[in-house]
Amino acid sequence: MNFQRLKVFHTVARLRSFSRAAEELYTSQPNVSKRVRQLEVELGTALFHRLGGGIELTDAGRAVYRYAQQVFDLTGEMQRTLAELEDLERGYLRLGASSTPGIYLLPQIVAAFGRHYPGLEVTLSIGNSSQVVDEILTGRIDLGFVGGFVEAAGLQIQPFVSDEIVLITAKEHRLAEQTNVSAEDLASEIFIVREAGSDTCQVMNNTLETLGIKPRRTLEMNGCEAVKRAVAAGLGLSFVSRCAIDLELEQKVLTVLQGPGLGLSRQLHIISRKDARLSPGALAFLALARKITTRFSLN
Repeated sequence: MNFQRLKVFHTVARLRSFSRAAEELYTSQPNVSKRVRQLEVELGTALFHRLGGGIELTDAGRAVYRYAQQVFDLTGEMQRTLAELEDLERGYLRLGASSTPGIYLLPQIVAAFGRHYPGLEVTLSIGNSSQVVDEILTGRIDLGFVGGFVEAAGLQIQPFVSDEIVLITAKEHRLAEQTNVSAEDLASEIFIVREAGSDTCQVMNNTLETLGIKPRRTLEMNGCEAVKRAVAAGLGLSFVSRCAIDLELEQKVLTVLQGPGLGLSRQLHIISRKDARLSPGALAFLALARKITTRFSLN
């Protein structure tokens, strides 16, 4: 279909006048009439009723006008998007994440993004899941990456990647060599817990409740790194993301305990404000993040 003819028809239909359409398009009325007739021939149907000094759309004309409006709306959106993509050469992208995605997954994605878009300045703040949700809702960050599922009015939530949660202990712990750890074995242990607001803390609490375990004592630590150090020092056991302990397992500082009910998984999520349109930079980051994370699985 000839795009120029469609544009002329759309202008005539919108203004309900050949002469006013000619003025708006900076052309002659005969040229406007010619273009409309050519479109009618191309479509094989009349688009206007010519009634004395006025015109009215036919049923076919009204249908073509609706579709033409959609075409021009999409064309305008495409042009705006292309203009925005030029802004990927400069600007800011503000990210926030809970500790697991923020420390162990996002750095490599941010580095790759920087190589693709060196003119964009990216910041990454790390807190617990509750803090990330708050930063999204108050507009302090553009995208958030959190563990587990969060619920808050106004959030757009998308799945990111699957994560395995494991129970760890120091290599020298009495349970370290045991191949099948039971709930009874764990009942007398001290558990290292994350701060309130952490999704990993919630996973641990739910798991212990399911297993019917009431720890004789808990120690609260702020952040996954502090938890790992406490466990490695022999202070107790803890649940952490498997992707957070690659180095410690390689160095044989920590070990993963196996047993009924101890094999856990959760979905990490991407969050943004439901009422905010994501910038081209944020969309480009999401596309790259999904491309990179499809290369591996944390299960």
